[in-house]
Amino acid sequence: MADAFEDEVEGEPTISIKDYLEAVEEEELEADLVLGGDEGKECTYGKGYMKRQAIFSCLTCTPDGNAGVCTACCLSCHDGHEIVELWTKRNFRCDCGNSKFGGSFCKLLASKDVENANNVYNHNFKGTYCTCDLPYPDPNAEEQVEMIQCCICEDWFHEEHIGLQSTDKNIVGYAILYRTSGLKNS
Repeated sequence: MADAFEDEVEGEPTISIKDYLEAVEEEELEADLVLGGDEGKECTYGKGYMKRQAIFSCLTCTPDGNAGVCTACCLSCHDGHEIVELWTKRNFRCDCGNSKFGGSFCKLLASKDVENANNVYNHNFKGTYCTCDLPYPDPNAEEQVEMIQCCICEDWFHEEHIGLQSTDKNIVGYAILYRTSGLKNS
């Protein structure tokens, strides 16, 4: 019976089933945070302006970066396209197949309004971020730096461009930036 594990590849770590299940659960939680709970099985357009959902911009279909699509449309309608992952957005309705896409229709839900008037777009939809208006990851940077998302405007900023140092540990990924909050820095 002791010989049952002799086939184990040398140098590869062994983990317990408990550790494996915890790792899977952690990955699922991370996916939920990234995708806003959307499993990507159906277009979210019918749910209206959702409280929060993962949004992607397809630069192949809308090079001006003036449209966003849900996870399901990203996977089904824009597979193989140049996609910008925008993380999650609030109060956004899937644009896939509307007038911003020319003659292209959504494969998952063909009947949609011509435009989603309440959607808000920023330069992130073009694949640029921060006050420096550079892409992330920046192909010209030797080392990629941490970015922080403003909870109000939902733009992404390099730590050093909002006055943070990489040693500041009190902010982990989200911030309310004074320039977008209306608060006064005292």
